[in-house]
Amino acid sequence: MNENEIELKVQALVDGELTGREAEALQQRINDDAKLQQLHARLTQMRGLIADSELPRPLPESGDFYWNKIAETIEHEKCAGERPSPPTPASRWLLRWLSPLVGVSALVLLFTLQQPTAPDLGITLISDHELEMSDDEIDVMTYNSDDDSMSIVWLDYSMDIQRDYMELWLD
Repeated sequence: MNENEIELKVQALVDGELTGREAEALQQRINDDAKLQQLHARLTQMRGLIADSELPRPLPESGDFYWNKIAETIEHEKCAGERPSPPTPASRWLLRWLSPLVGVSALVLLFTLQQPTAPDLGITLISDHELEMSDDEIDVMTYNSDDDSMSIVWLDYSMDIQRDYMELWLD
């Protein structure tokens, strides 16, 4: 054993932490060594000073009271953890799985039934591909090509700007 380990053993002897056989062997070694005797005397004196100057700190309740409370809390938590959970009724299970299914079905139905509608410009096509206008503000020009089997329709919605209004607008 090195010197540091021996000093730690002497401290353990003073604190009463050594077993009977170890304590006897170390006491014999202390009796043979003057340096260890001084260390043992200093540590014993220091332990006595600390023990004499330490203020008593009494607890308002006994230590058993606190340990009993802790033990009761642990037992209560064990019992709460072992308690089986109540079985869920079939309606709750059905609601849990059926409500998302109904929601998704409603969205699919909504998207499939919704058709894009063209804006109503008041234009109707007649059988000979001529346009009939119900609005006077839109100019329509039509070109029909029977050779290419196509019709081109040009819609012109120009804004009539009157001179007075134009001057106010440019100011």
